[in-house]
Amino acid sequence: MKHERGKHLRIAFDAICHGISVLDSDLNILLVNKTVEKWYPHALPVIGRKCYEAYHGKSKPCEFCPAERSLNDHSVQHEIVSVVEVDGAKGWREVSAFPVFGQNADLTGVVVCVREIKGRKEVEDLQKEYCKLEKRLYERTIELSKTKKELQAAISGLKKAEKSQKKTRAELELQTCKLEETNTALKVLMQQRIEAKTELEETVLLNAKELIVPFLERLNKSRLDSKQKAYVNIIESNLNEIVAPLVREFSKINLKLTPAEIQVTNLVRQGKTTKEIAEFLNLATSTIDFHRSNIREKLGIKNKKINLRTHLLSIS
Repeated sequence: MKHERGKHLRIAFDAICHGISVLDSDLNILLVNKTVEKWYPHALPVIGRKCYEAYHGKSKPCEFCPAERSLNDHSVQHEIVSVVEVDGAKGWREVSAFPVFGQNADLTGVVVCVREIKGRKEVEDLQKEYCKLEKRLYERTIELSKTKKELQAAISGLKKAEKSQKKTRAELELQTCKLEETNTALKVLMQQRIEAKTELEETVLLNAKELIVPFLERLNKSRLDSKQKAYVNIIESNLNEIVAPLVREFSKINLKLTPAEIQVTNLVRQGKTTKEIAEFLNLATSTIDFHRSNIREKLGIKNKKINLRTHLLSIS
């Protein structure tokens, strides 16, 4: 079956009235049809020989050879050439070369088709047609070159824009970083001011409680007449009026605590442990635990699962 198919293909190949030559990539003749053998009977056998040597008796490729151009450019090439027949008559032939590619898209050779041109007018028409094709090809090449330049310019512009965008992004990131650092510094300063203000308020309250309140209590317990007691009450009331604007909820709570409990409260707020507070105040840990228990009771969180430090920070 395969042999029969090959036989039919060979018959069809030989039946083509145009001259067909199959060349390899070095212009060696691999296969020809009967038309070529009819044209060059004096050169037979031609298989295995260079096309320019077998057909034209030359030692190098012909000038403007379409087969060579097709191999170099990997494209279809055409040429109209003059020939001198065996009887000396001059004629014209249209030579077309078609590149042949293998399975891996590698160029393996070229098929050359040669058609005889009988009339001069046909030759001129073909030459005009080729001129038109060459002109269109030239114009198309110019257009492609222009398009290529435009694309290159667009790509260059995009690259510049991308570079500028990266620079802008870097500058924004730097500004953002500086703003974050400034914001952090402001937060630290604000926290320091809050802590300083809180410390001042507590100092005022502690001094009032330790330096003034005890004497007012002694005066109240002493033998005073009604007028003197009225004066003491006025002093106590005025004192409360003076310290009231300075205190917040936490400072008001401090008024309920003893001086020792206030000290313990301040150290708890700073994150000190019971052992550290005991060492700092030179007291036993059991004494600190006693004060902590009293503080929790006065704050209303005794027997509740609430962290004392967290609660103190939340109300301060």
